[in-house]
Amino acid sequence: MRQFVSALAVVLCLGWACGAAAEVGMRTLSFPDPARGGLGRMVVWYPTTEPEGPVRRGPFTFMAADGAPVAAGRHPLVVVSHGSGGSALNHGDTAMALARRGYVVAAVHHGGNTFDDNGDVGTERMWKNRPVQFSAALNAVLADPEFGGRVDADRIGALGMSAGGFTVLAAAGAVADLGHIAAYCATQREDPGFCRGGGPHWQGVIGAHDRRLRAVVAMAPVAAMFGENAFAKVTVPVRLYRAELDELVGAAQLEGVRDRLPRPPEYVVVDGAGHFAFVMPFPAFAVAEAGPPAQDPPGFDRAAFHERLNREVVDFFDRALAFAGQGR
Repeated sequence: MRQFVSALAVVLCLGWACGAAAEVGMRTLSFPDPARGGLGRMVVWYPTTEPEGPVRRGPFTFMAADGAPVAAGRHPLVVVSHGSGGSALNHGDTAMALARRGYVVAAVHHGGNTFDDNGDVGTERMWKNRPVQFSAALNAVLADPEFGGRVDADRIGALGMSAGGFTVLAAAGAVADLGHIAAYCATQREDPGFCRGGGPHWQGVIGAHDRRLRAVVAMAPVAAMFGENAFAKVTVPVRLYRAELDELVGAAQLEGVRDRLPRPPEYVVVDGAGHFAFVMPFPAFAVAEAGPPAQDPPGFDRAAFHERLNREVVDFFDRALAFAGQGR
């Protein structure tokens, strides 16, 4: 077991000089969920001065200081939105890399669309609730007695994948028209995974602009609900990732985002990657139970890709949020 934890710690360091980087704290926070009522939850990673140890969450073991205080200073914040049916842990290795650099990272667990609470999947509610939950979680971090005083409210970014990619684009100002999905699928023959059965016939406009965001990373975002003028208000820097062999979100959706953003994004096509390549690598014992989210096309090395991905994400936010951070 000790060898497994040590090996995972090496993976989570992701090629960084971990001895010289900040220690990472980890805790769970709650937030009032205005979309569904009650309390939602999020997992937060952040720099600390406390020593790290193995912290088990679901199938993952993180080397972090569980519940430790936040390091002194004013830290940039990145809010993370997972994909449909996922969890706040989905991008834990990316969150760890950012926290080692000096960021506070808050990953929303989207009630109604998670592995343990997925009642809204396949409904209009799922898409309408997600941006509301995202902003509510951001509110809660800024209002938290400890984190609120340690976060620089002028340096806030967002990261999301798949349905989470939709969420962060909507939060950045993109206006979604759910009725556009049926029109997209009626004309798009290159996206059979998404448009299975002709696509859903939903209705509703979603405008959820959170003007506190300063930069966005969107990985394989669901974007069929964004029409020609949907991105007029998205003026922040965007880094956009497409998986070359994505079986769930066709290239046309990503290219539509790329071509319609008023400010050209940093656009990256990941060779040989499937849709779930952006999710944190699963431990070997959990791959079979996790199913498709843990699986990749033949020949694709997710762990090696994440070493590169996490360096790129940290570099993007450093540039976009003008952050010097911890020494590399």
